[in-house]
Amino acid sequence: MPIAQKHFVVALYDSFPDPVVIVDSDRIILSANPAITKQFGYAPDEIANCPVRILYASDNDYDACLNGDARERAAEDVSDGVYQYRRKDGSVFSGRLRATSITGEDGTAQGFIGVVHDISDILALDRERKKTADMLNAAIQAIPEGFAIFDRHEKLIAFNEAYRRILGTAGEGLQAGMTAEEILVAVYEAGNYPFVPVGSPDAAAWIERRMQDFRHPCGKAQVFPYANGRWLQVENLKAGDGNTVVLRIDVTALKEAELALDRQRLDYYTLVQNIPDFICRISPDLKYTFVNRTYAEFVGQPADDLAGKPFLDFVPERDRERVTRFLENLSPEEPVISREQRRQSADGADCWIFWSNMAVFDGGNLIEYITVGRDITELKRQQVRIAQQSAELQRKNEALHQFTGTVSHDLKAPLRHISMFSDMIRDDVASGKFEELPVYAGHLRQSSQRMGRLIDSLLDYAQIADQIGSWQTVSLADVVSDAILNLGTFIREADATFELDSLPHVKGDPELLKRLCQNLIGNAVKYRREGTRPVIRIYCERDEDLIRIYFEDNGIGVDPRFAKQIFNVFQRLHRDETVYPGTGIGLALVKRIAESHNGSIELDTTFTQGARFVLTLPDMQ
Repeated sequence: MPIAQKHFVVALYDSFPDPVVIVDSDRIILSANPAITKQFGYAPDEIANCPVRILYASDNDYDACLNGDARERAAEDVSDGVYQYRRKDGSVFSGRLRATSITGEDGTAQGFIGVVHDISDILALDRERKKTADMLNAAIQAIPEGFAIFDRHEKLIAFNEAYRRILGTAGEGLQAGMTAEEILVAVYEAGNYPFVPVGSPDAAAWIERRMQDFRHPCGKAQVFPYANGRWLQVENLKAGDGNTVVLRIDVTALKEAELALDRQRLDYYTLVQNIPDFICRISPDLKYTFVNRTYAEFVGQPADDLAGKPFLDFVPERDRERVTRFLENLSPEEPVISREQRRQSADGADCWIFWSNMAVFDGGNLIEYITVGRDITELKRQQVRIAQQSAELQRKNEALHQFTGTVSHDLKAPLRHISMFSDMIRDDVASGKFEELPVYAGHLRQSSQRMGRLIDSLLDYAQIADQIGSWQTVSLADVVSDAILNLGTFIREADATFELDSLPHVKGDPELLKRLCQNLIGNAVKYRREGTRPVIRIYCERDEDLIRIYFEDNGIGVDPRFAKQIFNVFQRLHRDETVYPGTGIGLALVKRIAESHNGSIELDTTFTQGARFVLTLPDMQ
């Protein structure tokens, strides 16, 4: 061998990464390269002249390598293969032997050269792969969902038992190599899809649609009614290697729960839509997100049209600022507030609503408002009736008290006069004096007439509250006009003039209100200043839920000290009936009529250019 070539072989021998062992015909190690130390733990000179047997883990491996009994085999009879080897420290590893026989120039066997490659890592990796494959297969078999894999030619290459069970009777003949269409047809013909009966003219088209979904999956699961009242979820997934993974899941329990929840939602929706209360859901920016049918009918618009509209557009303008303030003050600590509101429905009916407003928070963030309203109009009417009855009872008690005082005082005065003049007539008749009898008789007649007027006035006063038969909408402008017309002659004699502003409508009895206005207008004309033309102004103003009607004149006025007294029965500030005739019942009647209409009447003591009476009534708007 040339020198250069010899050096090359030596370098290769020394640097080779796997152990290289040269063995003679007697199975004695002649030499080993440095790699022997890394793999076996022996130094090259340490292992030289040792039997090659010391490298093997057992006699079986040694014999297998020599294809039988080492003592009976030739040196060249060494088999390549995988054997177990033992290191100097006693550890064992798997190695692949590559053996090359050495022969002399005469062709006789002189030994062999063995190269041992450690394949422990490869075998361990193979074992790990097998273990992983076994675990994966066990997991696939253990999951309750049907799982199968089809190759790019639509042939079945793997599936679990759950997949076979889900196919029912069609799964009995399931085996690898079947096409997806063959399996689908078998499942269909087994009657597992009741919504497409076997033999249906739509079957072919349905199967084609299912195959298109298999070939071009959309990535979304589909749920179908399945055999025996079950529900099946079908999902196809295209893998990156071109295979198709299919999942078949029995979702009967989930579907039944979903259907039950849908029924529950429908029941809840039906309840919300038909409940007599108003229900609204409002976004944080005060726009409707939902209203029920009852509320939609109340405001006179379809429920769908209200979605997205500003909530405050349907709140009376006078209440908007207050409602906004209520909602802004709601907090996680105090999320609910209630209030009563007077409203008009879409058909113009006057009603009262009790609102419960609740703010829904997620942590500190406002999610929405939920508003529930209840029509309490009838309750309010009952409360009003009770209040009216209570007030009427109080008024009647006061009237009875005044009646008692009147009987004990005002009615006794004419009776005393009658008694006195009767005694005087008796005495004159007894003494034969008849010239004064006509005078006494005249006084008796005047006293009895006055007593009659007083009794009539009392009866009139007592019966006022019982005259309201039914409430109705009354135009105050018409009432004032009728009162002026009834007092026409009296007004013309006094040459009185009127200044009338626009007057509203109120609830009440038109005849009683006419009488109220007639008494106030009559007093304004009666108690005029001498030499001054009477001017009567009638105007009104609104204050929240109240209307104030002013009756103002330029007459003699009323001393403020008697502002309360003038409304009592038979209370006259001017005793001379020849100048200002009357029984003193007029203002008492006015007060009684005002109170019977849930209102009030009072003298404005700040007005000094005459008299100004203020009638206050509820606003019907």
